[in-house]
Amino acid sequence: MARECKAGNWLFRINPSNDKELQRATIGSSCYSLLWTAPNGERILDINPNGEDVDIQTDRHNYVRLKSGGVKLK
Repeated sequence: MARECKAGNWLFRINPSNDKELQRATIGSSCYSLLWTAPNGERILDINPNGEDVDIQTDRHNYVRLKSGGVKLK
């Protein structure tokens, strides 16, 4: 299970204190910002890079965070 991954020019991670939030930071920065909150109380279990996209696995569904910025069901 990955708690953090690199995709494109970004680092993505599951918020260490709230596993319902995906955060993002530029490479070389230690300042993460909230990017996405899983809907309906879902918990993020795993994230994996897929080119410049990020695959997000929750306890209910699988999503993909696209390079363009959108998040959709996979």
